This record gives sequence, C-alpha cells and structure tokens, in this order.
Amino acid sequence: MSDAPARPSFTGLLVHYDPVFNFSYFVPDGWYRQPIASPEGTGVIYLPDPGDPFTGFSSEGRDLGIPVEPGDLPALRAGFLSGLRRLPGAIIEEREAEAIGDLITMEARHTYRDGKIRRKRWVRLLYRGSTQVRLVAQGATVEQFHYWLPMFFESMRTFRFGDWAHDAGVIRPEGSGGG
Repeated sequence: MSDAPARPSFTGLLVHYDPVFNFSYFVPDGWYRQPIASPEGTGVIYLPDPGDPFTGFSSEGRDLGIPVEPGDLPALRAGFLSGLRRLPGAIIEEREAEAIGDLITMEARHTYRDGKIRRKRWVRLLYRGSTQVRLVAQGATVEQFHYWLPMFFESMRTFRFGDWAHDAGVIRPEGSGGG
C-alpha cells in the first residue's frame, strides 16, 4: 500500500472561449467559474473549490492598443521577470520565452510569500497583434499547486488563439461564450 496522496481525476473537460479576444482552452468539468473584474480587459477564474479563492486557473485578455512584434521579446521578457521578482519572497524556479511567427509566449513557475503562506504559481503571457492574454495557475500552497498540477497543465497547454469548439464543429447554444 502506498502513502502517496491521491491525485485529482478528470470527469470531463469543457471549452472556455473568450469571444472578445478570440482565445480558448480546456478546463476541468465541475470547476466553478467566476468572472474577474478587470478595467483593462475580460477575465475569468475557474476554482476546484469555491471556498478556496487562492487555488485555481484564470485567464485575462486585454488590448494593448499597439501591436507587439517578435523583436519586442527581450523587453517583454525583462519586464515580465522584473515584475515577478517584485513579489515578496519571490523565487523563480523555471522560465522560458520565445517568439514563433507572430506569436510571443513567455512563462514562469515561481513561489512567493503572501503573509506567512508560501504560494506557487505558473504564469503564462501570450501576445498576438495588440492582444495580450495572461494565464495563471495557482495553488493556495505549494502542496495544493502540485496536487492540482495535472489539471493546470491541461488548461495551460490547450490554450490557443481561436475557438476549439467551433473548429471541431461543436455548436454552442445561442448567447453562450463557452466554459
């Protein structure tokens, strides 16, 4: 018999689609969806437990007002890492950044202190044209992050500009934005 903690299991996946910024990704079925108030764009957070607002997966899209180009990657990466390092007790564990055609993507896994609690996040920024999308997978604790990592991975890695459901021929109910 193993003392390893149980891992979360999938009961299904749903497509989250943001029609304003035209992006989508998969989220675990059964997670609670809440809008994020954002003066710069649109956002949503999915929580496995509505009683824990610090563990979940969020996305936010915004229009920067100017197009971003692959040559902007060094400045964007420097600003991204500088911002992460400003968090209390920040430790950046992994990071990467690249430009692929007109897409710029960068990400980092890091921990930081929130009072006496050490939290862990995986942040990914994506740019296409003048659109920026921020994806954040966070655990209320380092242990919670690692417990939910398989679910976070699914959402983080299925992100794409465009609509997964439409491209697969799935018809949405009238007025449905997805998720």
